[in-house]
Amino acid sequence: MFLALLLFYFLFFALIGDYVIFMPKLFSHYFTPSEIGILFAMMPIARFLTPFIFLKKPLSKKDYILSIFIAFFASLLILSKNFYIILFSFFLIGASFAVLFPYIEAIAIEKLSTKYGKARVMGSLGFMLYGIIFSYIKINHLISFIILMFLTALSAFYFRENKTIKKEVSKINFTKNYKFWLGLIFMQISFGGFYNFFTIYLIKHGINKEYVGWLWGIGVMSEIIVFLIGHKFLHKLNPIKWIKISIFLTSIRWLMLFLFANSLILIAASQLLHAFSFAIFHTSALLYINKTYKNKTLAQQFYAGIAYGLAAFLGSIISGILYGENLFLYESLIALIGFLIML
Repeated sequence: MFLALLLFYFLFFALIGDYVIFMPKLFSHYFTPSEIGILFAMMPIARFLTPFIFLKKPLSKKDYILSIFIAFFASLLILSKNFYIILFSFFLIGASFAVLFPYIEAIAIEKLSTKYGKARVMGSLGFMLYGIIFSYIKINHLISFIILMFLTALSAFYFRENKTIKKEVSKINFTKNYKFWLGLIFMQISFGGFYNFFTIYLIKHGINKEYVGWLWGIGVMSEIIVFLIGHKFLHKLNPIKWIKISIFLTSIRWLMLFLFANSLILIAASQLLHAFSFAIFHTSALLYINKTYKNKTLAQQFYAGIAYGLAAFLGSIISGILYGENLFLYESLIALIGFLIML
């Protein structure tokens, strides 16, 4: 089981690396910036909408296997280079991922608990290695995406007979734990400026392009360290306390970017806080959900859909509206609102 989880995370996030790092540039040869924006909004929207299908029915083995086949066959459609066909392809892939990934995350948390990070670190390595290696080696990233999708689908197929997660039909009560869900939304919205404009922002403030890649790498390395050793300290506080600390430090992180945009050292220091912004926050959120909800798979689906679907979509739009010298001051305030809500 553990080795299967390692393989899945490595392949899945290498696939995401292809999608996030290389595909936008590739599509720029065929589509306008607005069309690219619409294309890359499809997966988040699909990830948000899909969990509602399972509100009144448990996720079945048939649903899980069907999502594997849909993800792979939908990936073949990107070879068409037709805007509407790729739009449809990305929506189907997003809907499939909204089933596959939360289901496997629920298994990982249930089996590994606070040692979850030891498996999840392979995802960070997959993403980082793919980005570094293929920055130097030229390949067809559409073909690479399809190959990685096929391998990811094969690794996901291993979990089809899993008995760890019981089938539940209980509903998700958002109102009872509304502070957690609102804090989650504001936290992820605040990342919009970082994901969309971090590189542009740094270069505009005189940071050399060569250093920008290393600054991204510092963030990834900080999360890898937490995933490796987090099991030694995460149990010392309950998940909600870690979540509050992470949101507060994320607000500080964005404030540092606003105040010290010209300082390479202080920006690097702010990137170290990614250990809290992502690794500790994400692990603690999964632990909290696993402890709080009987319907663990559906709860994981809504977590992924709300955080990396709806909130990511809103964060992208809002960051575009707010972009300017004060962008990260606004992002800091948005994260701070999430922290205050959770208090």
